[in-house]
Amino acid sequence: MTRNQLRRLVLDNGLRVLLAPNPTGASIGVAVHYGVGFRTEPGGHTGLAHLFEHLMVQGGHGAPPGGYLPQVQRAGGLADAKTRQDLTVYYAAAPASALEMLLGLEADRMRSPRISPRNLRTQTAVIDEEIRLMVRNRPYGAFPWVLPRALHSRAENARDGYGESVDLAALDIPLCERFFHDHYSPGNALVTLTGAFDPDEAQRLVRRCFAPLPGRPVVAAPDAPEPEPRAEARLSVTDPHAGLPAVAVGYRMPDPVTERADYLAHLVLAALLGQGRHALLRRGPAAPAGVTSLSVGCGLFGLPLDTAGPDLLTLFAVHGSGVGDDGANADGGRVTDALDAVLTTLAENEVDPRLLRATTARWASGALRELGDPSTRAQLLGSREMLFGEAELTERLPELVRDQVTGEQVSRAAARLRASHRAVVRFVPRTTATAGATATAAAQGKAVA
Repeated sequence: MTRNQLRRLVLDNGLRVLLAPNPTGASIGVAVHYGVGFRTEPGGHTGLAHLFEHLMVQGGHGAPPGGYLPQVQRAGGLADAKTRQDLTVYYAAAPASALEMLLGLEADRMRSPRISPRNLRTQTAVIDEEIRLMVRNRPYGAFPWVLPRALHSRAENARDGYGESVDLAALDIPLCERFFHDHYSPGNALVTLTGAFDPDEAQRLVRRCFAPLPGRPVVAAPDAPEPEPRAEARLSVTDPHAGLPAVAVGYRMPDPVTERADYLAHLVLAALLGQGRHALLRRGPAAPAGVTSLSVGCGLFGLPLDTAGPDLLTLFAVHGSGVGDDGANADGGRVTDALDAVLTTLAENEVDPRLLRATTARWASGALRELGDPSTRAQLLGSREMLFGEAELTERLPELVRDQVTGEQVSRAAARLRASHRAVVRFVPRTTATAGATATAAAQGKAVA
């Protein structure tokens, strides 16, 4: 896709619009991105961006009874939202006939969402339950949030998307209204349309729905540059819900703008390490024994080019329950040793060309399949446009990875990781941790209460 195949439009109120028509099919995707995420939250108010996502999903004051979602579902569509480091996106997929309705609903909540004491109490309780189910009471629920905290020094870069319960409890209506005023203006938003629509008709509908919204000054997101870590960080987390030990490893990714070629090589390196049946850490002599689950990916949420800020390449492995004499997770050490050995081999010897071709082809094929869904395509186009001004990068990325990443670049990426300071976090089941502490205390002649 070239810039000429996309239509870009900027309304007088500052709203940006991206039109990506596809004459085949009968469905559309709509995504509305706002330039605010959990890295943007004001200090002391963690969780506000995610909470506001929940409030916006309730719809605007002009929405019909029942709110936003039932209206979309009655039209045969699906809708959801998500909060990321730098962005919050609201997206939907529906039959092409629902385009005008979807645009009207999005404009309505961009004008004035339903922020009420009841909605605030309800959605705060919903998020508290999410935290309980997804983090506190879920095996390995601290992954991946614990890795940025170990590797990053700036508070903005170390936050998790849920926020702290004490901060959530302190949020009130005036603060939410101020957050809306500062970050949900048309000038801080991008509307992306994909799928089966006529561009001229869509442009007319966009103007009719969104042009009447008043513009407001855009509050710039804080700049939070992250210095490179100066030492390896090692942490141990006792997990009462884990049945087996696990280890998580995080590395800083190259900058996706100033180091684009290196960034793409890291995507391929992650795939070589842990993605697919022939991944180097899954089978063969380099694969660590006793691993029951392994994932390697780029991006906090496993999606590349998902933030303009510092991001991570992560490995997460669940493995056997060996415990050393000092209570340390012995099998976790075998995982990191195997990782280091593979990185050293790749740094010193270019990857086999056949394996490289198979890996990049599989990666590109998966990325292309994602673009077949109009909602996913709208989200990805809008994200790359908001973050980098390059919506076309979404369409070009499979080709760039498949045809331009070389074995030499992958070797450089492996050498970079091998020499970099990383975070290593071990997840220790409570019973294992207790047994390890008992063994250590007994060896030292101490009692454990």
